[in-house]
Amino acid sequence: MLRFAVCDDEEYICSKLEKFISQYCKYTNREYDVDIFTSGEAFINRLNSDNNYHIIFLDIELQKCNGIEVSEYIRNIIGNETVQIVYVSGKTGYDRQLFMYRPFQFIDKPFEYEKISAVIEKYLRIYGNKSGIFHYKVGHDTYWVKPEEVLYFKSIDRKIKIISTSSEDIFYGSLEKVEEQLKGQGFLSPHKSYLVNYRFIRSFRSDLIVLINGEDIPVAKSKRKEIARAQIILENGGG
Repeated sequence: MLRFAVCDDEEYICSKLEKFISQYCKYTNREYDVDIFTSGEAFINRLNSDNNYHIIFLDIELQKCNGIEVSEYIRNIIGNETVQIVYVSGKTGYDRQLFMYRPFQFIDKPFEYEKISAVIEKYLRIYGNKSGIFHYKVGHDTYWVKPEEVLYFKSIDRKIKIISTSSEDIFYGSLEKVEEQLKGQGFLSPHKSYLVNYRFIRSFRSDLIVLINGEDIPVAKSKRKEIARAQIILENGGG
């Protein structure tokens, strides 16, 4: 099920967003849930007990506790790096400060259904709608992790190093099998030894992918065109 949060102090904007989200999900036969908040304070209170949203539509110009403060709370206080933040604003210029919170997209007011449906389609194109668990074995013990919490996998001889937001581990396996298991869940293969989670990419360069934790992941020369095209397709739906 796709979970959305809408935080805007204009009730008609909340209603419009809820209507468009509902329209898209019903048309595509997807289960969904939408929570509405009309203040940053109310949203932060909810985030203390429930922050398992997939997409947040967040007004930048909220009164009192604004969109920047809410974003700071999401990314740096509760440490949620996986939820995608869509900023909604009536202004055409955006504070560069917002980019440090890795926005998924910006939407200008007023907006129509097509813009909202495009955001959801982009999310599904990049991350799919799977919410499974990745399993692996270390010795006789089986471990599991949510794919959305994995930064990357690295192949080392016949072993795989898995780096997540909270830990790292090593298990026997092949990167090809890991990639197949995670197909359609937002992972890219920039190099024969790496499988990288798109959620945690800060920037793309011709020969490097930079992750949000500052690590550089090499892009093999043979993979550069493939990664560039994948970036265009995932972000824009074509190219």
